[in-house]
Amino acid sequence: MRDLVVDGGDDNQDRVPLARQTEAVGHAVRATYLYAGVADLYAETGDAKLWPPLQLIWKNVVEKKMYVTGGCGALYDGASPDGSKDQRSITRVHQAFGRNYQLPNITAHNETCANIGNVLWNWRMFLASGEAKYVDVMELGLCNSVLSGVGLSGADYFYTNPLRQYDTAPVQLRWPRTRVPFMTSFCCPPNVVRTVAEVGGYAYGKSDGTIWINLYGSSTLDTTVPRGGRIRLKQKTDYPWDGDVCITVVECDPISIGLKLRIPGWAKSAQLKVDGEPVDVPAHPGTYATIRRTWRPGNTILLQIPMPPQLLESHPLVEETRNHVAVKRGPIIYCLESIDLPRGMSLADIRIPSNIKLEPHFDAELLQGVTVLKGTVVARSSGSWKGKLYREFTRSDAVPIPITFIPYYTWANRGRSEMTVWLPLDY
Repeated sequence: MRDLVVDGGDDNQDRVPLARQTEAVGHAVRATYLYAGVADLYAETGDAKLWPPLQLIWKNVVEKKMYVTGGCGALYDGASPDGSKDQRSITRVHQAFGRNYQLPNITAHNETCANIGNVLWNWRMFLASGEAKYVDVMELGLCNSVLSGVGLSGADYFYTNPLRQYDTAPVQLRWPRTRVPFMTSFCCPPNVVRTVAEVGGYAYGKSDGTIWINLYGSSTLDTTVPRGGRIRLKQKTDYPWDGDVCITVVECDPISIGLKLRIPGWAKSAQLKVDGEPVDVPAHPGTYATIRRTWRPGNTILLQIPMPPQLLESHPLVEETRNHVAVKRGPIIYCLESIDLPRGMSLADIRIPSNIKLEPHFDAELLQGVTVLKGTVVARSSGSWKGKLYREFTRSDAVPIPITFIPYYTWANRGRSEMTVWLPLDY
């Protein structure tokens, strides 16, 4: 129906008909829900004109407008098209996708509902295509920018999900930087709870003679496969803290069934074994590895994905994170909280050596049980900036500091604290 709008604007994605849209614009919640609905419509009708714009818009989001956490909707407020010569064409936008590569950290909006919308949209893109890249984005959001929307107590919520929090923020913002039990825009709390409850529905998929294993986590699947009979699988794993996934066939009919196991796009490699023996099937990152046979009760499939910590850099046009890095292990994005710094140390002083060695360590007592990353960074005192906007650069002495990175979704659960996902490199 938005194709029928006359004199529309970017905030509601109705400036031009959907078939002519090539990038994500406007209100990120309305946008992602619209794209999810269009993907549903395509799946139901097969209308060929709907799929090309969905692919173009998706490519624009993941390559130019999505945060490293899977969050989206960078701006509190803005204008679109940004900087247009034709002032009459500008639309005020709110909670919106900004321009390409406009991804601020402290003022990132990233409404929890927009991050959930990104998950819902990518799930439907997967259902329509069978491509693993959509589940990669879905998993990224679920493990990071969606899960951060609710505190570990289950009783406090974020409306926005920034990637940096300083006590001395440059601007006063509408939404609090601590989780709260109630917010006047009350969409996010029930939405994030509903989404967490629905995750089991995304874990597996079915097609003729085939089970698709999308998300890894200890679980049981008991189902009937179209044109394939009944099968019961038990999955055991500590994923996302560990990359070993063991799937046991508990019961099955004596008929050939294919198992498609997603090899995450973040993986460097993967190994597959059946009953302890390697299997010769392609297992490339960003695809599904398919094992098809007549299964017997007791058969085991072992998927092993190495999970070394990685330093990520952003595109050079993302100005705020130029010469900065973020830390990722598996699907989990990590952050640094000031509560884990020595007394008197500031997050603004911390630098990451380009050759840092990060060691995973599971701490069952911390934040309800998480894998943290331990390493040594350096602190370089920035001194006082009072009354100054610019000053002559001087390189201060580097002081080594042992540090602990925690999963991003767990920040702000130990009282008020500063936090950052991105940290400057120390070459």
